[in-house]
Amino acid sequence: MPAARPSKLLGVGINLALRLVIVGVVADALLQPDAARYAGKGIGTRGLVLVAASMVIPALWWFRARRPYPIWTDSLYLSVFALDMAGNFLDLYDRYLYFDLIPHAHGTGAVTVVLSRIAPIGVLGATGVAQAAHILLEAQEYYSDVIFGLRNVRGPWDTINDLLAGLVGSAVYGGAYAVLRRRRQPRRCR
Repeated sequence: MPAARPSKLLGVGINLALRLVIVGVVADALLQPDAARYAGKGIGTRGLVLVAASMVIPALWWFRARRPYPIWTDSLYLSVFALDMAGNFLDLYDRYLYFDLIPHAHGTGAVTVVLSRIAPIGVLGATGVAQAAHILLEAQEYYSDVIFGLRNVRGPWDTINDLLAGLVGSAVYGGAYAVLRRRRQPRRCR
């Protein structure tokens, strides 16, 4: 049996670490729902949704039976949730006014790349889908604050800045991915 390549082992290690961060923070939020860093954010409930969402790529792989497993794509996808959960665990959202711009930019950018890799829609189509999903996320944050009395949105400026950060994230990540993909394609002789 051949030995696993170092990059594959690193990929598996990073993937498992990201999954542990997500599950660990959700468990912490469920065990300490009154901790100041989680208060009024619905982290326990949101975290359970994120745990389920973190299984999208494994489920797609299982049903499509693609080989080999897209470990790096899955890790990029998981990094969206792990960054959000770690930001809450470390109380970065409350300590730093504009910290949430980082997860919004990274999340939307990462989703753009992941969609480009797993769906036949290209970078531009993936950017559109990522932006639409981000708009729905922002609407969910706003309405969960209004309906359930949570405190995820600080005002209209926060929502607008989050959407702009997501747009920048999609442009930077999508652009970088398109350039890398183009460089990896074999050149045609003319």
